[in-house]
Amino acid sequence: MKNIKYIISLVFLLALVSCDKDAVMTHVDSEEIGSVGAAFSSTVLVYNLTSADNNVLKVLVYRGNTTAAASVPVTIASSAPSTLTLFTLPSGTVEFAAGEGKAYVSVSYNMASVAPGTTYTFTLNLVGDDLISPSKVSSISVRAQLPIVYNSIGTGSYSSEFYEATWDQEVQKANLPSNLPSFYRLPGCYYAGYNIDFKVSDGVITIASQNVGELYSTAYGYIYVTPQSTSIEGKTYGWYSKFTLPTAGLAFSGTYWEKITMP
Repeated sequence: MKNIKYIISLVFLLALVSCDKDAVMTHVDSEEIGSVGAAFSSTVLVYNLTSADNNVLKVLVYRGNTTAAASVPVTIASSAPSTLTLFTLPSGTVEFAAGEGKAYVSVSYNMASVAPGTTYTFTLNLVGDDLISPSKVSSISVRAQLPIVYNSIGTGSYSSEFYEATWDQEVQKANLPSNLPSFYRLPGCYYAGYNIDFKVSDGVITIASQNVGELYSTAYGYIYVTPQSTSIEGKTYGWYSKFTLPTAGLAFSGTYWEKITMP
């Protein structure tokens, strides 16, 4: 089914790839621990919001000196003002009971106001040089998101001008309230294990550049479908796309019409 074409043009691609790894706590001798020795366990936390949270997100904090009860100031910051409207600190401190080596920073939020498909990023900071562990893990970047559950809505027909083929395609839709945008997933669209996801809001498709699952070569990396414009006509949802190799900064010539005819 797959029919690959030659690469003939170099294009400018802006790709942001990040890899977040938990920070490793450095070893600290007991005599070096300050009055509290408080620290986060890592520098990054990806948090899936659920109804079981009861609108409270909790972030773990450790401390080295557990002799007495302690209170450590904590602040919250974000580059997006709207995030700080949704996520707030009910208390400006994290409280440790005597003998406790861990406690939680509580962050309140309103589940009803959380937008599906959106990642909210904010930073929590422990304050006070005399209270923080020499490990210096005094800040943590929290990325809170609402996990989306997809359900199959049937089998449609996918047509690819790039691959010069048409095939039966399962279509899944996120189980969300009707007043929210519709999120769709085409599981294993071009290749098994690689999905194509897109959002429809007010009759407009939003779709990002996505890995189709075909490794062009070790040097050039995977092929991506990179939509340039979209349209909806009846049950046909389509996007004129370039096919690119972000790893190599290359693109295949031409623009191709890719479409899914909904079940």
